[in-house]
Parts: sequence; structure tokens; C-alpha cells
Amino acid sequence: MKTINFPRDERGSSAVEFSLVAPLFGLFLAGVAQVGIWVWTSTALQHGAELAARCASFNPTTCADAPSITNYAVAQSYGLRVTPDAFAYTQPACGNQVTASLQTANFLSIIGAPAMTATAQACFPK
Repeated sequence: MKTINFPRDERGSSAVEFSLVAPLFGLFLAGVAQVGIWVWTSTALQHGAELAARCASFNPTTCADAPSITNYAVAQSYGLRVTPDAFAYTQPACGNQVTASLQTANFLSIIGAPAMTATAQACFPK
């Protein structure tokens, strides 16, 4: 009679280890991708806000009023799909200020991850 010795039998151990580690590794990679999207969105908004504030200060023909300034900010946002409503133009004491706020796409919401909001602010003297 042949007896089965479970403690020494290592067949299939790689498959079991893979099934335990693979979901965690996939979740880690998805988190890295999500943070990368948020950083790219923040950088694009900051770039658009800085150039729009500069345009409002130094180029009164292209950036004559608030709608043209916010449209300019959208055009300078590295191809980010954003509407002019994401940008706001004001004239505080620092000069011409453009602020931006946008909620990024969150594909990790299926596991309960909170939404991430990217913000940017730039001010140039008049």
C-alpha cells in the first residue's frame, strides 16, 4: 500500500504561491498607474495655469478677458481633456492668478479607493 506524505509533497506549490501573490502584485501595479495618472494630470494643470497667468500679464491681445485666459489654459494643458470650467481667473494682490482643479479618473474605485483631485495655482505680477 502506498501512503501519501503531504508535508513533503511539493507538487503544485508554485501554482499556489502564484495564486496568492498575483492579485496583490496586480493591485500594486494598478495603484502605481493610478498615482501616475494623478501626477500627470497635476503637472498638466500646473503647466496650463502658469502659462495662462503669464499670458494674462504679458500678452493682453491673446488673453484679454477671463474666457480667453481659461481657453488658453486648456490649450496649454499638455493634451489633457479638460474644459475651461476647470480653470478660474482672478486678479488678487499678487497680479493675475489662474487656479485649476480637476477630479482624476479613478479606476480603483471598485475596491473602495477614494477619488483623487488634482489642483494647481499660478500667479504672475501685472
